[in-house]
Amino acid sequence: MALKQILLQRKINDSKKILETLREKDLEFKKREADLETAIGEAVNDEEKNAVEDEVNKFQAEKEPHDEQKSKLEADIASMETELEELNSKQPKNKEVEGAERSMPKAKQSRDTHRNEYYERSDVKNFYSELRERLQMRANGQVLPDGPSGAELIIPDIIVNRIRERIGDFTTLYPLVDKVVAKGRVKLILDVDTSEATWLEMRGALPEDDDSNLTAVEFDGFKIGRIVYIDNSLLEDSVINLDDYLTKRIARSIAKGLDKAIVVGEGSTSKQPEGILPAIPTVNKVTKKPKYEELIPVIGLIDTGEDATGEIVAVMHRQTYYNRIATLTLHTNSAGVDVVQLPNLSAPNFLGLKVVFNNYLPKDKVLFGVMEKYTLVERESVRVDMSGHYKFREDQTAIRGLGRYDGKPVMPKAFVEVTLDVSETPAG
Repeated sequence: MALKQILLQRKINDSKKILETLREKDLEFKKREADLETAIGEAVNDEEKNAVEDEVNKFQAEKEPHDEQKSKLEADIASMETELEELNSKQPKNKEVEGAERSMPKAKQSRDTHRNEYYERSDVKNFYSELRERLQMRANGQVLPDGPSGAELIIPDIIVNRIRERIGDFTTLYPLVDKVVAKGRVKLILDVDTSEATWLEMRGALPEDDDSNLTAVEFDGFKIGRIVYIDNSLLEDSVINLDDYLTKRIARSIAKGLDKAIVVGEGSTSKQPEGILPAIPTVNKVTKKPKYEELIPVIGLIDTGEDATGEIVAVMHRQTYYNRIATLTLHTNSAGVDVVQLPNLSAPNFLGLKVVFNNYLPKDKVLFGVMEKYTLVERESVRVDMSGHYKFREDQTAIRGLGRYDGKPVMPKAFVEVTLDVSETPAG
């Protein structure tokens, strides 16, 4: 390794040590934040409320520069690692090693490297080591002690981020909608229908008037969560298996809740996001026979304003697709002979439109629309904590995953709800 790479690697290692210290500090901040949330709820008179407000301000004054320092350090490390990778790629390599690297797809190499780095992190190992110790104590009939600083065992941010990443593995709609990360209750000014730009001569002045359709939309932050129970059967499992069990179940549960809310969410009255179906205007709700000649014109009801952009997708229950839509490709010719044009069942589509399965959509309904016209606000990242006291009698430890989301279709006219009329036509 050349001197430049050695020096760069040293800087990366030193920076990672500092970052590790900052991440350990996160545990203290999480404990303080949880205590402040409790204090806010318990404050009764003005004196107590003012005292809590002072503590909140003090907390924010300490946490914000901490978060900024951590974010900057993470960005610096990523930049240095990229530079190091580029330098290493220019180094002459042993032919045998080079050939082996070429034989493995780059994407897989990257995933495997990221996966290995994750499981080798000290905070990941330490957490699962302590979790296993606590499970063993439970197996021996002991009451679990509280975690650091008198709190319950806190799950490191790296594991929380992994849960957040895995949410996308178990949802069909979450990757398609417009996502905004924000803190607290927010009001977004959304440019739902941007006007075209103005043509003018080289030195001409741009007009200052703007007739774009700006809409103020207020979003809250409703809780969604799931408790996962871990029992003694997982005591001997490796870090990998225990991590997969924990992160997969929490991520999958939250993902299913989001998918349901995006489609049929009942809105603020039920403390959840507003779904697409309840918001669709009456003129965009139609009943049609499951026939091409009736379904195709329906798509023309989709209105995204002057843009006329965005990918239109068809959302439906899995059974609706296989019972009603896929069979539309089966025809008979004028001679009465079956002409079979098999649908591509591995990549479901409706005349080229992507078909997305969502089993929270009622059967025999089809939702056509531009999914990016639905905005999902993530008020804070997924938060996970643990209790060793809950479910003690059942020899289980409770792991709770919580997220705060709100969402709504910012342009309801960009969606069409079709109820399929599957009644038999009387002979006549």
